[in-house]
Amino acid sequence: MGSGSSKQDFREIAQHSRLDYKDLENLLKTFKSISKNGKINKDALKKTIEQKFGGMDPTFSNVLFNLFDRNGDKDIDFQEFCLAYGYLVNRSHDDVVNVSFKCLDLNGDGMVSKGELRSVVMMNKRMEKYMRHDKKIPLDKIQLDPKETSEIYAKADQLFNMLDQNGDGNINTTEFQNIVNGNEAIQKVFTDLLVKDHSVDFFLDKK
Repeated sequence: MGSGSSKQDFREIAQHSRLDYKDLENLLKTFKSISKNGKINKDALKKTIEQKFGGMDPTFSNVLFNLFDRNGDKDIDFQEFCLAYGYLVNRSHDDVVNVSFKCLDLNGDGMVSKGELRSVVMMNKRMEKYMRHDKKIPLDKIQLDPKETSEIYAKADQLFNMLDQNGDGNINTTEFQNIVNGNEAIQKVFTDLLVKDHSVDFFLDKK
């Protein structure tokens, strides 16, 4: 589905994304400002992130792109754009298993490594500091001290060891689902990790 969405398209998207017509109109404006020929590719997303946040964080870019690109075709259409926004603003645990795993699998190989989980937790900490500084320091200039880095690694490693049930050094979809499905506490951990105001902020009008 391209950016020239009809009223019927809007009704279908609204139903699946739990957004109203006004939300979709605003999202369509944002989508059109980023997309080319009705699609957003990773380079366009990176450029928009750099403009929006005054700098580039590769992990944040990959997490957002994976969140958007529901069908894995390396392009984002308008429906995917709206579904991602709906997931973020509704703060629901619905679909948290599939969405979280896809976001954590930064290189798209179907596995989550310890390094990928560490990168996502570190990205989350950088974004928290970016917001605390009222967005006055460019995202790529945010620094973490050794104590913060050590705490991040400890948190990520503890989470990784819990999920890596067979101890092979990677988390596959089955392991992830076995732990996260039906476990609201763990679902909240990943929702808190991946669903943040700075992610929602991406959809708003540029400064």
